Amino acid sequence: MTIKIGLPKGRMLEDSVGVLKKSGLDFSAALNKSRKLRFATPDRQAEAIVIRAVDLLTYVEYGAVDMGIIGYDLVKEQERDVVTALAFGFGKCRLSAAGPRGSRIMEKPDLSGIRIATKYPHLASGFFKKKGFQVDVIKLYGAIELAPLFGISDLIVDLVSTGETLTTNGLEELEVIMQSSARLVLNKASLRTKQEDINTILAALRRNA
Repeated sequence: MTIKIGLPKGRMLEDSVGVLKKSGLDFSAALNKSRKLRFATPDRQAEAIVIRAVDLLTYVEYGAVDMGIIGYDLVKEQERDVVTALAFGFGKCRLSAAGPRGSRIMEKPDLSGIRIATKYPHLASGFFKKKGFQVDVIKLYGAIELAPLFGISDLIVDLVSTGETLTTNGLEELEVIMQSSARLVLNKASLRTKQEDINTILAALRRNA
């Protein structure tokens, strides 16, 4: 029975392929620059599908793949009906509120009504709601750092790793919302129908996580 594994396009693909290879599943071909998105192990017992990170949890929830590797930030943002089974030591970053350098906006007693640009509307609004503020969330899909510079927003909520991109665009990290790293997520139905095969993979991944 073939196990289908969703791999995230982008920054975590190489590490995802690496941890699977250490666990006996070689999808090294997924790192080659080509338009191919499906890759099978030599024994055909497992298949990897390279999927946009923002879509990967949907593929897992609906059973298009049995499991997938994705950032914890998206697990919390999307709240899909999947099982989070394992945390990996790669893909580490943090989701933070950031704004123009020296603005001190987070020190204001009332942040209600300020505009937040982000790819994480659920987490951003929840963070400020816990502080007692109802903010205006503007969803953007790229170049989030430009939003305050062009007057679209007062702050941004985005992933931060080194902080270099923020600095380059005249922004500074103001408050950390959550820490994130790669997670293994599982389809609930697959856990029942492919339990033995999935448990074998899980045991190998736990040894190499």
